[in-house]
Amino acid sequence: MKMNGTLLKYIITLKFLLLFASSVYSQSVHISGKVTNQNGEAIERAFVSIRYVNGGIIVAYTQTSEDGTFELKKDIDIHSDLLELNFSYLGYANQIHKIPDNSQSLLIELAETSFELREVVVSAPKIMLRSDTVVYIVSAFSSIEDRTIGDVLRRIPGIEALQSGEIRYQGQSLSHFYIEGSDLLGGRYGLATNNIPHINVARIEIMENHQPVRALQGLVFSDSPAMNIILDEEAKTRWVGTVKGGVGIPELWIAEAFAMKFNPQIQSLNTYKGNNTGNESFEMNVFITPSDLSPNITPQLSSYINVSPSVASDIGRSRSTFNQTNNLTSNNLIKIGKDFDLTYELTGSLDRRESEFLSQIIYFMGNEQVSIEDKTENASNFTKAFTGAIRLKSNQERYYFNNRLNFNYDRNDPVINTLGSFPNNQTAAIENLTVSNDFDILKRFGNNFFTFRSNNEYASKPQFLEVAKNGLPPVRENIAQSSFHSNNSFDYSIMIGKARIQTKTGLFYQHRQIENERNEVKNSLYTDKLRLDFTPSFSFNLYDFRFSLSSVLFYQYLSLDEQKRQFYGVNPRFSLNWIVSSRLTTGASLSYSKDLPEENLFYYGSIMNSYRNLTAGYIDFSTGNSANFSANVEYKDVIKVLFGNFRIGLSKRRHTKIHGQDFVDEYILSYYYSGDWGTEMFSASGSLSKGVEAIKGVVAFFPLYVRNKSNILRNGVNIPYSSDLYSIRGRANSKISNNSSLTYEVSYSHSKHKMESNLQYFSSNRLSQSVNVTYSPVKSIQISYTLDHYCNELTANNYKNFFFSDFAVSYLSGNRWEFACSIKNIFDLKHYSYFIENELTSFYRRYTIRPRNVLLSATYRF
Repeated sequence: MKMNGTLLKYIITLKFLLLFASSVYSQSVHISGKVTNQNGEAIERAFVSIRYVNGGIIVAYTQTSEDGTFELKKDIDIHSDLLELNFSYLGYANQIHKIPDNSQSLLIELAETSFELREVVVSAPKIMLRSDTVVYIVSAFSSIEDRTIGDVLRRIPGIEALQSGEIRYQGQSLSHFYIEGSDLLGGRYGLATNNIPHINVARIEIMENHQPVRALQGLVFSDSPAMNIILDEEAKTRWVGTVKGGVGIPELWIAEAFAMKFNPQIQSLNTYKGNNTGNESFEMNVFITPSDLSPNITPQLSSYINVSPSVASDIGRSRSTFNQTNNLTSNNLIKIGKDFDLTYELTGSLDRRESEFLSQIIYFMGNEQVSIEDKTENASNFTKAFTGAIRLKSNQERYYFNNRLNFNYDRNDPVINTLGSFPNNQTAAIENLTVSNDFDILKRFGNNFFTFRSNNEYASKPQFLEVAKNGLPPVRENIAQSSFHSNNSFDYSIMIGKARIQTKTGLFYQHRQIENERNEVKNSLYTDKLRLDFTPSFSFNLYDFRFSLSSVLFYQYLSLDEQKRQFYGVNPRFSLNWIVSSRLTTGASLSYSKDLPEENLFYYGSIMNSYRNLTAGYIDFSTGNSANFSANVEYKDVIKVLFGNFRIGLSKRRHTKIHGQDFVDEYILSYYYSGDWGTEMFSASGSLSKGVEAIKGVVAFFPLYVRNKSNILRNGVNIPYSSDLYSIRGRANSKISNNSSLTYEVSYSHSKHKMESNLQYFSSNRLSQSVNVTYSPVKSIQISYTLDHYCNELTANNYKNFFFSDFAVSYLSGNRWEFACSIKNIFDLKHYSYFIENELTSFYRRYTIRPRNVLLSATYRF
């Protein structure tokens, strides 16, 4: 009996292993082909689905493209005899086929048929879903006041366009941005969204699980979204662009030019923007790191001089800064043969900005003690920047090659004159130069592949600060900082059924040096770092679940002058994604890492960061650690035009140093000393956007909650504290009629900081809202009015309201010319003020606002 029982266990175990193996080695269905009518004409948006036989539940589906082609990929763990392939399109008879062999390309010919319908109203779809790609029809979301594709993006459900110019989809930042499937801009997508006329864009595609490397498609899962802009046919055959010029009072001017051309062999996009109207250009700021593969370690040199003009960011720089701006960009792509793309880009900018503000700063010291500083600041900053890059890239089904040579130079020259508690004059310069080369090569063999990557960079960041106080001799801080690093890695991956095993070996070397000198007292420090990484990872797909487990095993050798240290550790990470259905997905990740010493604090003596702040160098080799957890849920229903997502994150860190501040006479000395303590951060965010037919528009909400726990040492007193931020933003846009539209945006935030020792807390509330109405009495005339309202809590229960009003009228002469007149700050508001907090420090600020101004402009489109 004992032997029979053992035998029975072996049989059960064997059956379990066979069942498991059958799931591991089950095949993926890959079906492609073309759908036409009986005349051989392609049928666009025909519905292609895999479902259970006899009209059962749909397992996977897609739609045909403009040329009638389709591609459907799905991991199927169901016997093919239980499934059928269905083709359908309105006005044509359905066709049902057996699941074909993967290697077979289908040609489906649908026959026209007639249906007896009740009275219906047929409208073109605004949104379509093709596999994991969401397609938005631009014309369905555009309004009469829109000029660029960026204006339309603010109206599209599921997409969030921030004031900074950043674009998010379902709460996630874009990983890539394409125009006609090509990465022309190298990640600087603001050049496209802020310049391409929306009338030249047919569709916007969001690829939800975008794998940019074709050789890795079907092997390596990605949950990052990417955007692709599809131009209309007319914009692909000629140069398209705009030229704009204008003058106004007081002494205003604006000049802009934009030109692009996209054809199968050459693509080009060029811009120039100059003005003194305060308008910002996001083109130079919105940037995605141009990496198709996982980003390598790219350490950045620190800016130790913290001197820059303050701006009222919530109302936009255009209202609180006085500027002279010139930006020039050129991006070009040439296709070499059929396999290689040569891309080169040049950008340059000259920007001078001036601002004026008054502030009061309160430092909470514990036991209800505070330190107060009053100041009035007149500031200017002259910035010049130049970047260039050239890239050769090949992205094939079995082979990937990418080499990118980068050059960047920028310099900031701020000058700040301060009156108040500590009158002074500051003159500074921060210069940055980097030259780097990134080389990637990947080769696929069946379902296996190897990758070699090499990143080499030289960087230099000299900076100085000179402070003159009360007629005393000036104090000057000089910092010379440079580094060279080389980061090389080799990956190898093999597939066993649905399981992928990958190993990555990396070798990183960096040489860094820093010299800080104040009034002829000089300190020098040299650092050499060598790091070896070995990262095994395992991922597994089972039905609609995706598991991933990886662990970085590292060894690091650090040499600091005569001091030498060694570090080693293991940083594991686990993630799980579940595609519940085509509408609902969810995922979670958990990671642990060992925090190594912060090298930006490695220097001798102290550095003067600004006229009042100094930071002492901290050379310590103790290490802390951090643990992070995140989870997300995403839902979309393109038929009901409903998009929603919810994310939570929890991070806990153990530190081996404590941040302290001492107030010594008129200086604030920041420093670190050895100690064991922890910090914690929790965040919850989400978005919900819904198309509402009753208002012919979209309503969206964006809630956010962030809680931090930390502590700070001030004048020897340890002050544990916590901070909470609650905020919610909302927007609604509506096409009131064919010749009028309305957009409303609202934002509310409440922040609270509490000292745990005495339960003393301080908080603030801020409310802002904006309404824009655009009306076109006749086709050639458009009238727009905007009213912005800000309600800020300056002190406890003391609120102040601010109203900004803008008006614009334009005349459209045919399809080419537009003449416009705009009036900003109609109420001629002189000042704007608010209250903010950060690390037990509160700031009251009042800014001087640009006066009422009038601008006349003319725009020509070609």
